[in-house]
Amino acid sequence: MKFSHLAGLCLLLVFATTLNANDWAHWRGPEMNGVSREKNLPESFDLETGENVLWTSEIGGRSTPVVMNGRVYLNCRTADDVTDPKEKIHAREQVVCWDAETGDVLWKDVFNVFQTDIPAPRVGWASMVGDPETGNVYVHSVSGLFKCYSPEGEVLWQHSLFEEYGKISGYGGRTQTPIIDEDRVIVSFFGLNWGDTAAPPPKQTYYSFDKKTGSLQWASQVGGAPLDTNYSGPIITVINGQRMMIAGNPDGGLYAINARTGKTIWGHKMSKRGLNSSPVVDGDLVYMSHGEDNVDNIKFGRVECLRATGEGDVTKTASVWRVDDIKAGYASLLVKDGILYVVTDTGNLVAFDSKTGDQLWSHSLGTVGKGSPVWADGKLYVMEVNGNIHILKPSREKCESLYHTQLLATESAGYDEIYASPAIANGRVYFCTRDRMICIGDKDAKVEADPIPPLAKEESAGDEIDTIHLMPYETYVTDNGSVEYELRAYDKNGVFLKTLDFELTPDDALASVAKADGKKLVLEGGKKDYAGLVTAKAGDLTTTARVRYFPGGDWSWNFDGLTGTQVPPTWVNAFLKLKPHQVDGENVLINSLNKGRPSAYMWIGYPEMSGYTMQADVMMKESARQLPSVGITVQRYNLILKGNFGKLTVQSWAPHLRMAKEVKYRSDPDVWYTMKCKVEIRDGVAHVLGKVWKRDEDEPEEWTIDAEDPHPNEQGSPGFYVYAMADSLFDNVKVFREE
Repeated sequence: MKFSHLAGLCLLLVFATTLNANDWAHWRGPEMNGVSREKNLPESFDLETGENVLWTSEIGGRSTPVVMNGRVYLNCRTADDVTDPKEKIHAREQVVCWDAETGDVLWKDVFNVFQTDIPAPRVGWASMVGDPETGNVYVHSVSGLFKCYSPEGEVLWQHSLFEEYGKISGYGGRTQTPIIDEDRVIVSFFGLNWGDTAAPPPKQTYYSFDKKTGSLQWASQVGGAPLDTNYSGPIITVINGQRMMIAGNPDGGLYAINARTGKTIWGHKMSKRGLNSSPVVDGDLVYMSHGEDNVDNIKFGRVECLRATGEGDVTKTASVWRVDDIKAGYASLLVKDGILYVVTDTGNLVAFDSKTGDQLWSHSLGTVGKGSPVWADGKLYVMEVNGNIHILKPSREKCESLYHTQLLATESAGYDEIYASPAIANGRVYFCTRDRMICIGDKDAKVEADPIPPLAKEESAGDEIDTIHLMPYETYVTDNGSVEYELRAYDKNGVFLKTLDFELTPDDALASVAKADGKKLVLEGGKKDYAGLVTAKAGDLTTTARVRYFPGGDWSWNFDGLTGTQVPPTWVNAFLKLKPHQVDGENVLINSLNKGRPSAYMWIGYPEMSGYTMQADVMMKESARQLPSVGITVQRYNLILKGNFGKLTVQSWAPHLRMAKEVKYRSDPDVWYTMKCKVEIRDGVAHVLGKVWKRDEDEPEEWTIDAEDPHPNEQGSPGFYVYAMADSLFDNVKVFREE
């Protein structure tokens, strides 16, 4: 047997064995479809009498918990009230781990929310995901932190998706849930980065990281310009012998890509807005829904069945059946035993014949449907936003209600809101509401489950190489360092063939600081920042990877020599937001008022930076009697001149001003000001120190503002912030360490 086929077979066997446990490591279960094979599950429970209630916790959230190896994991916000002036400074995001048997909290990781417009009720949007092979769990926070935890809560590796890749955060809070597949943990978002991924429009991109090391394997841009933010969770399946990842896209389309290579297989346009529900698969049929405008008629919403065997644009060829005028844009679908279950936005559970699309029945859950249904033990466990939990017994003819309760809020008036889906593991059902976690089960019942059916068989396309990936696909080096590369080869179906020997060559943009040493790229001695590509050549095959280089010591930019739309090459999310501009015969950078989103963050360093000072000259222009807000960023704190308000502000989480301070400071248009900021952490408290003065005057000895944070951001990239009510200018940017 050849090594290539043996390696592919080993990967399949590893994945197959991880599906035998009764854990719920993915938000929709071990099959990624909302189906549990467990038996002997409860038909009812009573919080007052304790009937079938094994434990409860006062910690709740809006995402679905994952359950693995006797532990329950949830990403959520802390209970601190953001409307209370004293309490809100403690409001943060957290990962909580409970003992699945007792409900005891085993550990928490609490961390700040920063540089996002997402409000507190939507913190903890994305569910976590667990890796049955290693026991590690992963979180995608609303601030773009992507963390890998050991079962004991140690952070094994992390990425800052904002600062490294230019992730765009919308106010709505929609955040993608990551998935595990074989050796990969994959997370998706859209953003504007540097180099060839800096130019708009931003496209939905899947980032595949090595689940053990965090090294980026590949990035795959899918679809067109986004019409909306979205949170459709991808699923893994095998169709036509090819391992696919299928998910809804913010451009209104459903797409399939090869799960190992990221290569697009097919796309199907459905909506004029982004797709949020997650698809489900039955054989070679894929089911998807949405709740917005259809692309081809004036009706709102659609449920559709597609045959997923095509390639390219299958919008006009893949449909098996569709039903329009059903708004089902939030909850994901479920298919079992020839029945497709759809939770509508208006709170109805509708059953369709999965082969024909004929409606079988409809059952009222309440008024707003957002949580996705789960099938187990012949029952459906379904939740509705206004505190409703239903346990139902479905058939083709009818839907029988076995149990229903409506939960009241524990800390306020009204109902306990529910956005999550149930999780089922080892004879227990977990309900996560806004205010609590509830674990139910029959103490006397035997934990029993039918085996999980394997995925369809993959097919090898032979030994011919179709795709190669140079890994890591993107990284950065600081001061003097190196990158060790690996070149992997795959066949047309995405089956791994072998690793290749190769020649490594840096491009001209990196040539002055980089040289190849076998499979290693060595970078050293640079006096400024560089960004470019490194090429791997194996026979007639070539591919590239992306590298940024940051020099040691102090940094400075005066923008001499930049032309057209150039910005410094390593800056993230700066292209077209900042452009070279002449003022008094000198080059500066200008941020211009446009029709897009007025606020923007730009990052000019790397996320592990700390203990530095940033300084920049800024000028505000006036338009229609409006001035912009302009600021600099240090360790995820923003020092902002608010031109319209005559104030200088320090803030980090804008919607709630968790930590914030303002002082009066009049700033006039067409005047150059120098801004300076640093963060000192003393006795566990961050002191964010800021100065502003007219550039043609001496620097004042005293700091203009001193804001304190008892929960310090200990690291973060320097950068810029703008709120573009009018043009703003930047010059003489410096990042340095003071004596």
